[in-house]
Amino acid sequence: MKKKDEIRFNAWSEHLKNTKELTSYSIKRMDLLIVSISGAGIYIIFETLREFKTGNIDIDNPKLLLLSGISFLLAITLNFISQWTGYMANSFEEEYIRIELRKIEKEEDNEDCDQKRYDKKVQNFNKLTDILNALSILSMFTGLILLAIFNFKLF
Repeated sequence: MKKKDEIRFNAWSEHLKNTKELTSYSIKRMDLLIVSISGAGIYIIFETLREFKTGNIDIDNPKLLLLSGISFLLAITLNFISQWTGYMANSFEEEYIRIELRKIEKEEDNEDCDQKRYDKKVQNFNKLTDILNALSILSMFTGLILLAIFNFKLF
């Protein structure tokens, strides 16, 4: 292998290693926070309903509580779907890098079509992941705001 190709190969190998780490990290990132906050919101809703059953509080507007719960559940669901799309984007990125490494090793350039196809998939899954993350965050904040309004109206 030529020195220039060896440098390119090592750079792509390092990029592959970093992409694999990102695949792992994408499962753990701030999505944990969204799930935690939404889960806590659902817990608060269940505790409120438990207090309502005991007769300690009266619920004047149960729709706020229901919409808040739906928002939290939607946030968690969207978050899980975004985890999958993030994983898929990183998987296709890994395959793209493997093709690049094979090209350098063999000094061939016959896999351009595959590269373009994988690159397009990576872009599409990344875009979908970004959209789902934004919707998940929006849904979580909607749930928090509705729950805050509900609690404010109790007092």
